Amino acid sequence: MSERTSLLEWFYSRRESVVSRDMRGHAQDVGDTIIEFNRAMSMLCRGEKEQALDALKRSFLAEKAADAREQSLSEELSRGDLEEKNREDLLHLVRRMDYAADWCKEAGMNLQLVLEIGIPVPLDIWKKFNIMTLELEKMAKGLKVCVDNLGVNNDLVLRTRKDIEDSEHVMDDMYFMMKKEFFMSDMDARAIYLMRDLLHGVENSADNFKDSADIIHILIVAQRDRPR
Repeated sequence: MSERTSLLEWFYSRRESVVSRDMRGHAQDVGDTIIEFNRAMSMLCRGEKEQALDALKRSFLAEKAADAREQSLSEELSRGDLEEKNREDLLHLVRRMDYAADWCKEAGMNLQLVLEIGIPVPLDIWKKFNIMTLELEKMAKGLKVCVDNLGVNNDLVLRTRKDIEDSEHVMDDMYFMMKKEFFMSDMDARAIYLMRDLLHGVENSADNFKDSADIIHILIVAQRDRPR
């Protein structure tokens, strides 16, 4: 890539390159991890435990695919034609996206434990969790829009980034509300322990979606201000 070619221009001109395709595919895998996790929570709200466990299995498979794609991207970026700084920025973005899926898997594993052990949890708590996972899914889909449109429609990317930031604020408010809910309930101590870890995983996943969107925002602003 020439010194005068920006990262955004590179993305636009290399839409069919391995790196560009794999970044879009990685964002899809990360999104699928969250979508299936949210589906599991929705199933629980309907009392469909077995269907919830099936959705969690699909979520874990999607997270595994995201991990494989992240490794492939790291290898491809290390031998590509990007300048070193741009390569580092993209690697940082890919890893943040992958952390969002990793933390969702962590939440999913705790949810799986709750279900397999058979610890009773009030339906109202599942419903409130479902509000959080719906918001998390919105963030995942928003990030996919950002990655798909990077270098193509940057105004859309910046608007979507703002939506992701708004969702993260909603998640922050719900995080503390849910912690209060746990400790005011009469749930089994084992349930409180696992649900707290589940909540922690969801919150960290949301934080990494916001961090990913922030990195994209910085890339766009930095490239726009780049001297020609």
